Amino acid sequence: MKFSQRAWERITPLYEKILAMPFNQELMEGTLEIEKFKFYMAQDAYYLGEFGKTLSTLSGRLHDLNHVLAFSEFASGAIVVERALHESYFKEFGIPDLVNPSPTCLLYTNYILNQAAYSNVEVGVAGVLPCFWIYKKVGDYIYENHHHEGHRYKKWIETYAGEEFAQSVKLAIDITDALAEKASPEAQEKMLDAFEMASKLEWMFWDSAYKIEKWEV
Repeated sequence: MKFSQRAWERITPLYEKILAMPFNQELMEGTLEIEKFKFYMAQDAYYLGEFGKTLSTLSGRLHDLNHVLAFSEFASGAIVVERALHESYFKEFGIPDLVNPSPTCLLYTNYILNQAAYSNVEVGVAGVLPCFWIYKKVGDYIYENHHHEGHRYKKWIETYAGEEFAQSVKLAIDITDALAEKASPEAQEKMLDAFEMASKLEWMFWDSAYKIEKWEV
């Protein structure tokens, strides 16, 4: 069984909980409160900037030049999407350019940056895979189940359900599987742990947006 199959099998119950979250269900129906969506967009923009740095770090640590190129392009793509958010949703909804990360957003970004810099490179790669894969799966689910043309969040839905993003996700999965094939059983277990941890942080990210999470102190 490939690493990606084992990893997805491990987090399937968590993925089902992600689909059932109020944030994603209300986003799909178009009933999500605009303030929650604005908070989410702002946090997502901050996350994407740090995600781009993480991917760039991983690119510099990979050995196969095809993998180096792929992660370099993933990094630039994350920044392009972040800029596009500012040009569209930030202006449309009046979101301030300066974003202060929520506790969950800071936890998530620090986790992936730490893994990218200090763990074995295959573990760092496994730690960023949920952001590709879970987003694609959630985007597809929402795209297939939203039912009206004038959907309030149509642009967001089409971004993550698009073919271009699908190609990036497939490539990220293939690279992770290739790295896992050459890794020791102990390293593969660490990869699975990183994949699971990042998946939990994905759940926390949506939950924090629904709650419009604030710093308590």
